[in-house]
This record gives sequence, C-alpha cells and structure tokens, in this order.
Amino acid sequence: MSDDATDEVTQPADEPAQPTLAYPQPRPMPYGSSPYAVTATTGALPDSDDPRLPVMEMADVWTTLLGTLAVVPLGVIAGFVWVWLAPRALAVADGKGKSGLINPETKAFAGADVTFLVIGIAAGLLCGAVSAILARRRGAAVSVAMAVGGTLASLLAAFVGRAVSGGPANYWADHVSAGNHRYFIELITRQYLVGWPLAALAVTFIVGLLTPDPELEVEPDEQAPADSAPG
Repeated sequence: MSDDATDEVTQPADEPAQPTLAYPQPRPMPYGSSPYAVTATTGALPDSDDPRLPVMEMADVWTTLLGTLAVVPLGVIAGFVWVWLAPRALAVADGKGKSGLINPETKAFAGADVTFLVIGIAAGLLCGAVSAILARRRGAAVSVAMAVGGTLASLLAAFVGRAVSGGPANYWADHVSAGNHRYFIELITRQYLVGWPLAALAVTFIVGLLTPDPELEVEPDEQAPADSAPG
C-alpha cells in the first residue's frame, strides 16, 4: 500500500458504492444569510434579567398611589361646584322637623343629577389629560389611578354636595327654620358616579393609542469584522 494520501482506493465491483462523508471544500453559505445572525429557539423562555420585559416597576406603584391621592381631593372642589350650579327645589318647613316640597313635580332633582354628571365628565377629562401628559409612559399605572381615584372623588363630591346643601332629609328638616327654603341636593341616579372615572379612562386610552412605542436599543454581542464582506 502506498503512503500517499492521494492514492485512490480500489473497490470491488460487486460491492455497493458507499457514500462519501468527507466534503473536500468548505460548504457555500446560503444566499442572504449572515454568520453573525442570531437563531431564536421557538418556545424558549426569555431571561428574567432582560430589562425589556414588561414587569411591574416601583415607579408604576408610585404613579398609581400618587395619582390616586392627587385625584381624590378634587372631589371636594367638585362638590362645592355642584352646590353652586345645581338647581334646587323649594320646600316649606314648620321649624319642628316637618317639611314638604312646594312643587312635588319639580324637575330640579333630575337637573341636579345631570349637573353632577356634567361636572364629573369635565373633571375626568381634565384629570385624564393632565395625567397622560405627566406620565404618558406609565399607561397601566395611570389607568388604575384614574379608575380608583376618579371613583373615590366622585363619591366624595356627592357626599360634600349633600352635606353642604343641608342634607340628608332628617338633618335638613331639624335644622331649618319655619318658612320656604331651598331644598338640599342629593344624587339620585347613582349610575352617574362612574362619569368621572370613565371620562378619565377614555382620555388615557386614546393617549395610549396615539403614543408610539418606545424604541429599543439592541447592542450586538459581537462586532462583525471589517473584512467580513464576501470577496
């Protein structure tokens, strides 16, 4: 047998041809592929340390807490505005705890409810716009703050409006003097309480749709050599 590695090895004619396993030259790279491309595995779990993951951050917690605390006190202002703008029914009292409406078919109570709804919607739109400007990148946290804070502020406005105008009924009748007086206001249509939070959520939702997604800066792990272009 010759020591030369290039000598051809003869094979008997009656034996089937065996496949050649060696590839004498480097395999050509498929067109359009890159040796620096990253192959993603389907179903692989992302790294928990990846900063791009949408995890709950401490800033979101503070945004929710501070946003709620900022909205709730506005219910006091809304309550005073409601007392100032709402129509009031006329009632007569005897000064001994008994009272009655002069016009039982008055529409003042319905007008007071509609006034409350308008004030709540206006306050919700204002709160939603301000929160979207100050924390537009914290959409989920702002939405929670507007929902919780708006609901609490609406409840506070209804309570303040009734208390400032002299209600409830037994308290008003016990403390009013004899004669004709403006009756206290009270929110009868309880569904109007959600006007404030729904208006605020609508604004944050629209702003969230119009806000573009933040650009992610991806840094390659390995720089491609300058002479990697095919010759």
